Amino acid sequence: MVALCTLPAAGSAAAVQGRAQVFTGYGFDTCGAPSAAALSAWAASPYRAIGIYLGGRNRACPDGNLSAAWVASAEAAGWALAPLYVGLQAPCVTQAGLTLIDPEGAVAEGVAAADDAATRAAAFALPPGSPIYFDMEGYATNDPGCSQVVQAFLAAWVGELRARGYLAGVYGSAASTIRDIAAEASSPDAVLPDAVWIARWDGQAAVFGDPDVPDTLWADHQRIHQFRGGHNERYGGVTLNIDGNYLDGPVVAAIAPAPPPPPPSPGAPAGSVGSGDGEATVSWPQGAFSEPVLVTLIPTPFTRPVPGYEGGYAVRLAVIQTATGNPLSSFAAPLTIRLRPIGAPAVPAYSADGVTWHVLPRLATAALPAGVTAGYTVEADGSTDILTITPGLFGLLRDTTPPTPPSEISGRFLHGSLVLSWHPASDNSGSIGAYEITFDGRPLFSVPGKTRHATLHTFHPDAPSVYRILAVDAAGNSSAPSKPMVVVPARHPAGVPERVPAWAWRLFAWQQHHHAGQRPATPRPLPAWYWHWAAWRLQPFRLRG
Repeated sequence: MVALCTLPAAGSAAAVQGRAQVFTGYGFDTCGAPSAAALSAWAASPYRAIGIYLGGRNRACPDGNLSAAWVASAEAAGWALAPLYVGLQAPCVTQAGLTLIDPEGAVAEGVAAADDAATRAAAFALPPGSPIYFDMEGYATNDPGCSQVVQAFLAAWVGELRARGYLAGVYGSAASTIRDIAAEASSPDAVLPDAVWIARWDGQAAVFGDPDVPDTLWADHQRIHQFRGGHNERYGGVTLNIDGNYLDGPVVAAIAPAPPPPPPSPGAPAGSVGSGDGEATVSWPQGAFSEPVLVTLIPTPFTRPVPGYEGGYAVRLAVIQTATGNPLSSFAAPLTIRLRPIGAPAVPAYSADGVTWHVLPRLATAALPAGVTAGYTVEADGSTDILTITPGLFGLLRDTTPPTPPSEISGRFLHGSLVLSWHPASDNSGSIGAYEITFDGRPLFSVPGKTRHATLHTFHPDAPSVYRILAVDAAGNSSAPSKPMVVVPARHPAGVPERVPAWAWRLFAWQQHHHAGQRPATPRPLPAWYWHWAAWRLQPFRLRG
């Protein structure tokens, strides 16, 4: 949903006129103003508003692309702008390395910040009537003296910025900055900002319902919600590191903004989004969505134990229609969630509610078979790619529980080979990835987890051969070895000549070929040793379970 309307004058801001308008929809902020080319590429994104940093003692990025010409170009392209000013911070700020407010001079410093912000705004062709949001980063929530310094500083900021003809906004943590401002609302002398920019990274694209900010305050199109912290997103071939916002509040916009471009046919463009912590990304091909959407990938802690597992790492994938705000329940093409290894045996899993988890099937190729909504492959670097056509929670469950060993091992000789069979093992994940056959304690080969038999051709000719089977689960945990199956050489029959005559070999072959062709010439009668020797040749080994 994207909408622009003229901001109604209200309260002490009634005299403020100009280009301030209400924007309702998705936006982002990034440290440095993107280039004009990047903004053009991001016309393919669900965003139509951008936060820009004008200045301030604690501003992290220089002007860079930001200029009066850049502002005019961005507005002409249909972007709504939300200016931010990063001035002095709370004396009890939790972030190190920042310049702080002097408690004895908080009011004077708030006035000075407003004057500098207004001057900087004018230099960037943001005239009176524009909103400017003071960026007050999160600070200690249990220091009343610090809270009072912040309140005094921001009240001075609001009063002076209004006197300079600008709308006065404040950005800050819901649990500290905005909470402390809201606490003053009941005072008849309170000087409240015209709009608030609430930072709470809960993944919820909504401006109301925050537990620390009463819905009755700033209720008339006066709110922005920063619902997601720094992460990478990619549109039109351009990747930016951004914070995600949902706006229903004042911005700077052209009086007649250019309409957003229609989504390209046959569907929304390809893109990717990071989780913000560097541990996961999600990407999608063109055509995965038939309309503009907002894709979010939010790291989500395990709120309750998962039976059989020891935690792990999970992200919540959500896809929301930008036009309606409604979530999508399925996608036209699979999205790929790439998860970095977590440094322990783990299995990919899915949950719809965060309570019940289901281990995903491993895919033979990077494609979902018909009827399968999610599965995974493992890359050469150890990362896991989960393919899914539905949203939800996806993650790696730390699995340290080995499967049970295979049971009921049996064997038989067939055409000179040993055929082993066994009953399946069981595992907490619900499936076995493979069975490993060992020969005298050393790995010989593996068979897929659904296989229950193996054919062996390797034997010690003059010593016992010991075979065992191990079950290996999807996380790589191996079971204890099964009971052994031992193959021992049969005793060489007595009385057989040291050099077996050629006629004996020809007769033995003729008999094995079902008497095909003429019978070879042999002594008559056949010597008794021949029959002992032929029987030994047919079964030179014996099984000992």
